[in-house]
Amino acid sequence: MEQSLLSVIRAVEAGAVTMKGVKEATGLSRLKIERALNALEKQKLLVREGQGFRATVLPEAGPPNRQCGSCNACCDILEVAAAEKPVNQLCRHWHAGTGCTIYDRRPQMCRSFVCAWLQGHLDDDWFPAKSGIIVHFSQDAVNVTVDDHCLNRWREEPYFSRLSEWSLKGIRRIGNRGYATLVVSGADRFLLLGQTIVPEPTLFGTAFVPLTAETFRFWRAKSPEHLQRLHERIAEIERIRLEFGSCTIPDEPDDDPYPPYRPALLRSNLS
Repeated sequence: MEQSLLSVIRAVEAGAVTMKGVKEATGLSRLKIERALNALEKQKLLVREGQGFRATVLPEAGPPNRQCGSCNACCDILEVAAAEKPVNQLCRHWHAGTGCTIYDRRPQMCRSFVCAWLQGHLDDDWFPAKSGIIVHFSQDAVNVTVDDHCLNRWREEPYFSRLSEWSLKGIRRIGNRGYATLVVSGADRFLLLGQTIVPEPTLFGTAFVPLTAETFRFWRAKSPEHLQRLHERIAEIERIRLEFGSCTIPDEPDDDPYPPYRPALLRSNLS
């Protein structure tokens, strides 16, 4: 990440939430700050809020003094449409011994991208060149992309436990400050709900209700209307749990509920 972007995001994380505050904290010109804000916003590391802004909700970071060094995992694993680079294919502009041959004119995604390890959120077990896993953050997700040479690495330790922990933190966030934990492993896509793995989550969303502190029962929505009905029934499940101490959770494999929910849930709970 360019120094001006690092300076701005650190200032925002430290509490500077206006242009004046960032200028005083960094000493940068207004033009450089605005360019940095635009780049950070595109990468979804920063959110505008009226006349101010804030850093997105991320796991806690360690000292941000790392360098990429020999690692070129992002040039290999990630998709970069602007460079005509598909996922899990080494960029044609990267040459051994030289590195990026278009560095001075590289796409904006490459300029602004910074992985979670480089930011200091992860220890050296997660060094992408070693782990084969790249973690990066967007406004509403922890995004995990896995090298196709080790597609199941993210299910192993110490990786799975950490991802599960982040997932639970994202689920328990209040309001619009929550986030999802998403894994791309080859052609497969997964959503993590604690220790529960949701394969191929739909575009319409996934509704879920806790079974234990770290596991969930889930339903993949087939439409926005289906998702709404699922959430309505989950709300009724929670009301019955509060009233009676428990509620039997429906487990039909292709469940598309319609109201009224309470009578059916109570019958199931009492049978």
